[in-house]
Amino acid sequence: MQGTGGRILRAVRKMTVEPTYKYRTEWYDQSLDHFGSEPTVPSTFKQRYLVNDTWWDRENGPIFFYTGNEGNVEMFCQNTGFVWDIAPTFNALVVFAEHRYYGKSMPFGEEVFNTPVDIRKLKYLSVEQALADFASLIQHIRVSEGAQENSVIAFGGSYGGMLTAWLRLKYPWAVDGGIASSAPVIQFGNLVPTGIYAQIVTENFNMYPGCASSIRRSWDALKDESKSDEGLQFLTDTFKSCKPLKAGDAHQLRDWLASAYDVMPMVNYPYPTDFISPLPGHPVEKFCSFIEVGAEGRELLQQVANGAGMYYNYSGSSVCNDIVNAFKDTDLDDIAWDYQACTEMVMPMSTDGVNDMFWPSPWNLTDFRQGCQRRWGGAITRATWAILQFGGRDIGAGSNIVFSNGLLDPWHGGSILKPPGADIVVLNISGAPHHFDLRSSNPEDPPSVVAARRVEVDNIWYWVLTGTSSRKGDRSYSWDTPSVRIAVMGVLLGLAMGSVFMAFASKRLAPSNRSSERETQPESYPLLEPIENDGHGI
Repeated sequence: MQGTGGRILRAVRKMTVEPTYKYRTEWYDQSLDHFGSEPTVPSTFKQRYLVNDTWWDRENGPIFFYTGNEGNVEMFCQNTGFVWDIAPTFNALVVFAEHRYYGKSMPFGEEVFNTPVDIRKLKYLSVEQALADFASLIQHIRVSEGAQENSVIAFGGSYGGMLTAWLRLKYPWAVDGGIASSAPVIQFGNLVPTGIYAQIVTENFNMYPGCASSIRRSWDALKDESKSDEGLQFLTDTFKSCKPLKAGDAHQLRDWLASAYDVMPMVNYPYPTDFISPLPGHPVEKFCSFIEVGAEGRELLQQVANGAGMYYNYSGSSVCNDIVNAFKDTDLDDIAWDYQACTEMVMPMSTDGVNDMFWPSPWNLTDFRQGCQRRWGGAITRATWAILQFGGRDIGAGSNIVFSNGLLDPWHGGSILKPPGADIVVLNISGAPHHFDLRSSNPEDPPSVVAARRVEVDNIWYWVLTGTSSRKGDRSYSWDTPSVRIAVMGVLLGLAMGSVFMAFASKRLAPSNRSSERETQPESYPLLEPIENDGHGI
């Protein structure tokens, strides 16, 4: 997910799609406008969703429903192995739903993003409409599959995790519970400091002596080199730019580097991945291994270039780096997300060069709003809409949501870190990057991630049992049934054991140099059992 800071994770929607998991593709005639009273043209569009019923028990098996992110749903299908790992155990139907205006679920075709912008066609791209899409599609699947009494469990990571949490809050009848992984649902308004993302990025690089401070010094070295033709040629050669860098391109190189720094902690998995691009395990550590403490000037820039080469060209398939054009939005998913970030997903970000390793770049809502209006035909920026619509921190009345946060992931600064209510579970996972728990099981998984998944599975069992019982309205799934009582008690015991293990894993795997504003927050919390809360959210 890309933040409104402008440079974060533009490449996330270009993930490699490897057909590891099999599914069939279905299409649903989805309403274009769920809320208006006037007819629209067209009235519906084709929403894509992916289905696998290999393990499904139609009588009692749950429906696992992934709330699609800002991109091609096939990408998320192939990178959410946790759902596929546990589906056979639950005899579940697996469904991955695509978000409107992304992938192949295009109400007005790809030309909707052509200039000049037609805001009348773009106004239906919103979180409200997307959530209503998911609720409507779930109802369609229930009816078409004869599964009106089956439980539905939602899953989502990043923006998809936000949608999962909001779907449970807004449409509790549609889903019995949700796993909301790496979901920064309070990264809005002034609920968290605008610099929190950059500070957590810096903490990741601070784990390796001298790395973050060297990066901070490199900005001045880059600026000095950009002042002369000879220096610009040095930068062109050192960073292997496809096009010669000119005086006006220095900021492009700076942002190109910063984008790599922003993303590396997110994908700091302990094994090689191609989630965003091919990367080795522990990419932050790998990058910092190129940096020598005390290096200055061109020597430092050469080391930075070597590290950037690891990030941008680990596979060795590129002969040069397209630095000059790196941030020209030509990908339709990037363009669609920019519209959402401008209109309602306004997630303020800033850097100060003191508490982080970047350069000073304060958040300015006025400038941001004006830029959005220029790009999107006067579209209105609703900077605090998400807080008004979903409650920000104050979601204690909600239930059956697991918020899981990787403590290496910079997005956890905008996530729910304390249980806001007794029926909402929070897992703060030490040693984990972005929605690590939703990835498939791997021998290199740290104990904290293994424990988190165990707790998630126990919660899912609880939701499935209670949800099915309430719909069937018979004693086959009631509390008076001994088998159900044993199963639920086993779940509660598993949750208690998971809490102890999570606390132990957190102590062993917690990242160093935690920032002062989060020092007082415990690394893990009791799960599911009644909780003594001392406040809401962060």
